[in-house]
Amino acid sequence: MQVNLMKNRYNPVLLAVIAIGLAWALWLNWTRHQVEQANNTVEMAMEYEGLRKVAALEGLPEDEVLLQFKDAGINSLMIFDTTLDRLTKKGEIQTATGGELRQAASLGAGKGVFAHVAPQALQESAAYVAAGNNPAVLADVEEDLLLRYGKERVAVVSDQPRIIRVLGSTELLPESKYDEPLGLLQAPLGLPVRDMQKVSALGFKVIVRPQNYVGVNEAQIDSIFARIKKAGVRVHAYMPCGTETVGYPDKLEYLGQKMQENKMKLVMLEHYTQLRFAQIDGLIPLSEFNKYYAARSYVIDALEQKKIGVDTALRRWALTDEERNIRVNYIRPFLMPVEGKDIMQINLQYVRDIKKSVEARGFTIGDAGVFAAAGQDGYEPYFPAKSNFIPIAAAIAAGVTLYLALLFGLSGTKQLALWGALSLACAGVLLLGRGLLLRQLLALAAAGVFPVLSMSVIFSVWEANKNKVSSLLVIIWKAIWQLALAVALSLVGAAFLSAILTDSRFLLEIDIYRGVKLTFILPVLLTAILFIARYDLLQVVGKGVKLLLARLNGLLDTGLTFKHVAVLLVLLFVAFYFVGRSGHTGGVPVPAIELKMRAFLEQVMYARPREKEFMIGHPAFFLAVLAAYRCAPRWWQFVLACGAVIGQGSLVQTFCHMRTPVMMSLMRAVDGYAVGVVFGIIGILVIGLLWPAWDNWQRSCLKQ
Repeated sequence: MQVNLMKNRYNPVLLAVIAIGLAWALWLNWTRHQVEQANNTVEMAMEYEGLRKVAALEGLPEDEVLLQFKDAGINSLMIFDTTLDRLTKKGEIQTATGGELRQAASLGAGKGVFAHVAPQALQESAAYVAAGNNPAVLADVEEDLLLRYGKERVAVVSDQPRIIRVLGSTELLPESKYDEPLGLLQAPLGLPVRDMQKVSALGFKVIVRPQNYVGVNEAQIDSIFARIKKAGVRVHAYMPCGTETVGYPDKLEYLGQKMQENKMKLVMLEHYTQLRFAQIDGLIPLSEFNKYYAARSYVIDALEQKKIGVDTALRRWALTDEERNIRVNYIRPFLMPVEGKDIMQINLQYVRDIKKSVEARGFTIGDAGVFAAAGQDGYEPYFPAKSNFIPIAAAIAAGVTLYLALLFGLSGTKQLALWGALSLACAGVLLLGRGLLLRQLLALAAAGVFPVLSMSVIFSVWEANKNKVSSLLVIIWKAIWQLALAVALSLVGAAFLSAILTDSRFLLEIDIYRGVKLTFILPVLLTAILFIARYDLLQVVGKGVKLLLARLNGLLDTGLTFKHVAVLLVLLFVAFYFVGRSGHTGGVPVPAIELKMRAFLEQVMYARPREKEFMIGHPAFFLAVLAAYRCAPRWWQFVLACGAVIGQGSLVQTFCHMRTPVMMSLMRAVDGYAVGVVFGIIGILVIGLLWPAWDNWQRSCLKQ
């Protein structure tokens, strides 16, 4: 029986506020869509040293290899700090360790240019550097050594020829041990002028990756830009290397100023879990000091790449660019021959296929795109005026008020008073500051409440039915249009959520929505409470808290049967699977068959729908419609309604991932509806055909 307090439940003033807020939210989302559409250029980048290694492994001329990869689609190369070891192998300098020189002296062997090192200047833990085939490089090395180690550790021990001594460990570590402290020969020096000139002359864009200095100062930062100026090349981006950005901890603002002066964007590497960024100290503050002139980058983890094939790696790139706003594809080469193909063939085809798939998604290959405010001269980050959030906050407050009115039967006056108080408080907080916490809470409220309100409307539709419906075709049709209505109403909350969080920080994922798991649970919990109150399942409405406690106590005293245990185990499994699969670090593994289904859906649909919608929520909605029109027991309707709201909550939760373009999130919801209808129809046909047998079995049990 429907409770009287549920009648006249939708306040027209609050509905009008929601309609106005929705119009505002749609405008903000359209503006966001335009910003996202303008940011459609993807950069294809590889490490210069990585391609040098490919050339060496294949015994090919370096320039030839570089040009072939350029023709295949690579348009940028990453230049790291050089090292004494690297420069020595290239012949640009000569290097000897103190140990090597002592050993040569004891054996009476020749020491070449280092014979000019006086015996008193010889130390075991030291490296000695002299000019190689390019004398200009030695001057750069001397400058870099002084900047890195200071005059206390660097000294000139011979003028003619010039020989520099630097004190420190000369131990060499294998690549697998590069997470340990590096000795002098492998430690970073500075950006190599000749490398930058070479790749630029071949037509590549340059991304520099210098490492931070110990006790960094402004002179050291200036030296980086002086070295770039000396090379005479255009460096358009800086990507941090190591565990700190250059300038960390107290010179980040200065680096940001220098980057702005040189129109240099910040490349922010996504964490391997696909959540936020790699653990690099100073990354977020530097993005702020550079006015969010930044692009997101993705690279397949080196250890993971060794375990997967080229085809598996290939499937990731275009989808990654589209779904997570990646704009720098950081591509590592495969270094093992496969199926009779040499390393060059494998990697050239790999790059060509990546480029082809990226362009097929509508992207252009070029400078990495950034999120910029539309209509601005030059670059400005995208931050809507705070006043734009106030109508949306008022609309979300109206939604919360409507839910409370449904639950507690609030009068119209009390509803307006509550809504007014909530709206004024939100407006004050938003205008006084950035209101990040409030915006997060408003997003959570929109994600939690509006799916429940959509189900409330569906409950009213079901209540309008007075007679049992036998035709499965009629029930299927009703389920199809009712699910469409529920999805449309839930998308109102999604529009509010997306609009209240929209700005450059969220689009770059510098800020993230933090209530993901709660967003999964909250709609189910709120729906359960509303359904119990609406239909008085505990038979306590109007009879006081004392009776409510007595009812709950009675439930706790109920004797458990095998049926109860079985149902409980099923619910616990669903809950574990439902919550454990949320996010990227949940402990529930993905079955192989599901991975294949995902790959198939990615190929045939614009945006792969979420399993929680088309495998759980939407089929449960169809079965709830069947239960409502077949007049099933109210408790069965309750369970199915709670299952149905999972789909509604999931489609709203999709919009919490602000790095995903808003139109893609919308299409994911539409595709989820389409696939969910198929699963729902199958569910109704199976259960509907079994229903008569179930009824007959129940009757026979009662007769016995």
